[in-house]
Amino acid sequence: MRKSYFIALCLLISSFTFAQQYVTTGDFDRISKFSVGLGLNTYIGELRRINDSKLQSGLSMSLGYEHLFTDQIAIRTSLSIYKIQADDSLSPIPNNKTRNLSFQATNAEFVVQAMYYAFRHPSSGYKDRAFANPYFHLGFGVTSNNPKTELAGAEYKLRPLALEGVQYGGLAVVIPMGAGVNFFINRNIDLQFEFQYNIALTGYLDDVSAVYRDPSSFSDTNGVDAATLGLLSDPRTALNPPVAAVPAGTARGDNSNDAYLRFGFRLGFYLPKSLYGKSSIRCKVVKRTR
Repeated sequence: MRKSYFIALCLLISSFTFAQQYVTTGDFDRISKFSVGLGLNTYIGELRRINDSKLQSGLSMSLGYEHLFTDQIAIRTSLSIYKIQADDSLSPIPNNKTRNLSFQATNAEFVVQAMYYAFRHPSSGYKDRAFANPYFHLGFGVTSNNPKTELAGAEYKLRPLALEGVQYGGLAVVIPMGAGVNFFINRNIDLQFEFQYNIALTGYLDDVSAVYRDPSSFSDTNGVDAATLGLLSDPRTALNPPVAAVPAGTARGDNSNDAYLRFGFRLGFYLPKSLYGKSSIRCKVVKRTR
């Protein structure tokens, strides 16, 4: 009798072990990726119009995290460092050349974007995604705002000087929008080419928006003397030969919001685990035993 019990127990253990060997689960469907990007930025505003032939571009570098929430919609957060610049001396408009204003800025930008992909995420998982997948994106974010300029070989931070009598903030809201194409490189890496048009809800990315101040209203500010402030406000008098300063109240800008356009690429690396756990859209766990 004891021998029979022992044989039955051995058979039960063997059967359980055999069954466990054939339990399978579907691969984790990777739907989150980390990206690094590089791009060129072109400013659009009073000192450079969108149809100007000279781009006067600056570099940008980006880090991002993207998570797919549905078959076609993802959310991406991105942190970028970018440079924008413009100089009236390069303008095709004669009056702008005489105005003689210029600026450059290296800013930090943080945005959150909704992305819509043309082709659905495959039911078989990320490894079978489309080779080329166009997408559109729209978002919301903030950028730092600290324009600078040079005069007589010295560099000046313009925001603290309030050259138009307006003390604008060091942060500005931006609305990024654009499109791109996501390319399959290998199982775990994508390459994204995209353009992004950023509308800034400020006219002071370039420190130019309203009208000229009366030169007599300037006083020493932030370590800069009143005479230099007058030159920074209206540097046409520093031209060779010099041009007479314009009267106070003359338009310096057109009160419109500034913008910048970015063309670039990103390398995206699929993460082994989503920060939000397994996918609820395509990660069905399959179990079978025999």
